[in-house]
Amino acid sequence: MTVDFHTHYIDRAIEALSLPGCVALTCSGTDGELQRNGQPYRKIDHRSWDVGRRIADMDAEGVALQVLSPIPVSYAYEAPPEVGASFCRAQNDALASLVRARPDRFAALGAVPLQDPDLACAELERVVRDLGLNGVEIGTTAGGRELDDPALEPFWARCEALDAIVFVHPESAPGFDRVRRRMMVISTGYPSETGIAGAMLLTSGLLERRRLRIVLAHGGGTLPWLLPRLDRLWEMSDDLRAAGRRPSEVARALYCDTLTFDARNLALILERFDPAHQVVGSDYPFTIREDPPGAVVEAFPEHRAALRSANALSLLGRTKEISP
Repeated sequence: MTVDFHTHYIDRAIEALSLPGCVALTCSGTDGELQRNGQPYRKIDHRSWDVGRRIADMDAEGVALQVLSPIPVSYAYEAPPEVGASFCRAQNDALASLVRARPDRFAALGAVPLQDPDLACAELERVVRDLGLNGVEIGTTAGGRELDDPALEPFWARCEALDAIVFVHPESAPGFDRVRRRMMVISTGYPSETGIAGAMLLTSGLLERRRLRIVLAHGGGTLPWLLPRLDRLWEMSDDLRAAGRRPSEVARALYCDTLTFDARNLALILERFDPAHQVVGSDYPFTIREDPPGAVVEAFPEHRAALRSANALSLLGRTKEISP
């Protein structure tokens, strides 16, 4: 039995919205297209919105529960804050409706307009308290801010108070224009940006000040490989030592998915992060996804049960085992 923590969903209701700075969705039969700033962005298909097809795929692949999160291009960070907040509300309402209908098969993380910390806090409160979702998915930057920007301190305070899960998944970032060819945004940009965001969090003191449940996508990206270098600089810098403990020690508080496609990479992650903080993630329904979900964890029989389901169920606050 597998819990797939890293999956993406968009509701067909988004087709009816046309908001400045927000992604647009057009569908025809089982095909769809996401448009950004009036230009084609990505082809998708009905697996992104068709619940029946999604459940059929889950059954075929032994997935008991999916954790749904927005397709990252739909964060709407480029929109005016009030517009972005409206777009987030529409997505969150759709996710909550689906989870209410099938709590046996789905949990979900919502979206917040992180370009405006006050609006983000308000929507986070609604997502967790009113809609009953487990937390939110955010990008690695928003509104020109890094995740350790002091302006985001109220957001992190609300995350701590609500015990909200925060899934960090890159979408766009400074420097991505260099890798917009040969699919390098996906192969290289995403894991590199995840590692940078993780390093920002580790060296900022944020994880020392607050008890947060932050999950990094893509096996933490490059962060596991960066930890010895971060530690070395910590040893050399009074400022870094003043911010908190050794980065490799603080990293044990982070969570990540197992989406590495390689057992040797996952072995290093199991060594440098807490094995109890790692969850299967496939990136369903996109082409690069791990198929079947959790295939890489089979190389670690001593961790298999925890990685496939127990860790995720604990993170989600689900105390009972579930089966497809």
